[in-house]
Amino acid sequence: MIPKKPLLVLFMVFAVPAAAQKKDSPVERRLPAYRVEAAGFEASDRDIKAVCDSAAGELWRHLKPYKLDPFVVKRGHKGPFFSFVKNSRGELEILLDTGKTYWSQYAYQFSHEFLHLLCGSDARDPRNLWFEETLAETSSLFVMRAMARSWKKKPPYPHWADYRDSIRDYVDDIVLKRSGVSEIHQKGLAAFYRAHRKDLEKNCCDRGVNGAMALVLLRLFEEKPERWEAVRWLNSPKQGKGQPFEKYLRNWLDAAPDRHKAFIRKLAGLYGIALAG
Repeated sequence: MIPKKPLLVLFMVFAVPAAAQKKDSPVERRLPAYRVEAAGFEASDRDIKAVCDSAAGELWRHLKPYKLDPFVVKRGHKGPFFSFVKNSRGELEILLDTGKTYWSQYAYQFSHEFLHLLCGSDARDPRNLWFEETLAETSSLFVMRAMARSWKKKPPYPHWADYRDSIRDYVDDIVLKRSGVSEIHQKGLAAFYRAHRKDLEKNCCDRGVNGAMALVLLRLFEEKPERWEAVRWLNSPKQGKGQPFEKYLRNWLDAAPDRHKAFIRKLAGLYGIALAG
């Protein structure tokens, strides 16, 4: 739901200084091929795609170009979802459970599901899927904060420029509701993870817990947005079933190119895991 009035968010701990954000200069890159089926959305495919293009672009421009399988954005009714099962046209499917002109909801949901697509492979380890869900929550926050900035000067349509305030209000409202952040402040992320580990391994989509951790990880990606490219190797062929989180991160580290290894070690360190060279 889009907030009806602006919200003031105390985001001092995790916010990135404006000076750091200014170093992030836009790079125009052709987006992967995809289409929108507007049936059920009660909005035009052109407008829906304009929002999704904007959201995808905030991630895609930080990745070195590579080929993704074609996909389609469709209306869902059981929550947003990404499917690796291809349809009759050979497309992957992103389902968004929203409609009409709730553009902030479109952006939030699409950014989450698009991150799953970027992570690649349908051979996921259920025990550690919570981590990818946390990255996907981080993606939604990152993308919407970036869209609120970029729409000031380059909205999809000129008359959408003022909607940037609604986008920022929407993401700020989400941040305010992440009550688990106070627990991270008190314990640190590593202790927070250990306290919730067993539940996360059973329920990968605990939005309160995923979302609280996402606020910590957000700073890493806003400092250096090129770090998003590392998710390409998250689900490497070595990822097995039911392995410890440390082994999961080790496999990611081994699969990733050298340019991303320092970042993966840094991220692992936040969880209290030391990945030696």
